Amino acid sequence: MRPSLLSALIALAATGCATPAFEKLYPGMTAAQVADTMGRGPERAQEFADGSTAWYFDEDHCVLMRGHMLVAKSTTQTRTQVHTPVGSLKDATKAWCGPPGTDGRHEQYLKTPFGTFKGNVDPAAVTDEVNNSVRAQQVPPASPPAPDAGTPPAP
Repeated sequence: MRPSLLSALIALAATGCATPAFEKLYPGMTAAQVADTMGRGPERAQEFADGSTAWYFDEDHCVLMRGHMLVAKSTTQTRTQVHTPVGSLKDATKAWCGPPGTDGRHEQYLKTPFGTFKGNVDPAAVTDEVNNSVRAQQVPPASPPAPDAGTPPAP
């Protein structure tokens, strides 16, 4: 039991590392101040055509840097989270630090005993997708057999 408790504490500490320091970041900070406040540099960076760069500290925390200055920050926002014995639904807008006019990622997960579905879980869209899938798999109605050339068609 002791190793599992230690593993759980380490996992909890690792997942929560970015949050307290991330809350201290504000626009106008230099790149060095951001790295110093976070205690490390970003895990990954993404450059944009306008000269800005997104620094991702993890999947849920990022900052937008322009000219070595912090201009914006973003965190993942979970809008809907429902848990039932049959399944669970999670709807989240992932942290996105792109220049104005660029869109971020939106994720929806539906977990059931039959598997996990990722994508659009809008009921109308799911119904349309199922209907289209069923229509594509339908067998066309049987056509009547072609009449023989020697027998006249029935009146």
